[in-house]
Amino acid sequence: MTYGEKAAELKNTLNCAQSVVVALDELTGLDEATAKAASSAFGGGLRCGEACGAYAGAVLCLGMTVGADGMGKPGGPVAIAAKELADEFKAKFGAIRCSDLMDLSGGDKSVCNGFCAWCADRVAEMAKEAE
Repeated sequence: MTYGEKAAELKNTLNCAQSVVVALDELTGLDEATAKAASSAFGGGLRCGEACGAYAGAVLCLGMTVGADGMGKPGGPVAIAAKELADEFKAKFGAIRCSDLMDLSGGDKSVCNGFCAWCADRVAEMAKEAE
């Protein structure tokens, strides 16, 4: 099972952010309970329709993998990876804001499974590339 497949499956019982963060727990080093708790408030577009929960969870995981050295300054590896993730997400899905994504889908929340799957797989690729 890929990280994306795991994230899409987890979306049946968790919010979007939790689905991505729990799916990537072996890469981040988080145990499942911590992964769930750390990302619990990110779902629903940070609970207010803003940044997609799957995307927010992916950014958190980028920080724990590509940014594991703690160097988050502009131009550093995690800053570059986060910008790349944002650009790719927007190009693929049309927006990053949860409310915009829901408007684009006509309110069909089943599209969220695809966001979760894509984010988990893409972060896993980026983490591997950064090794």
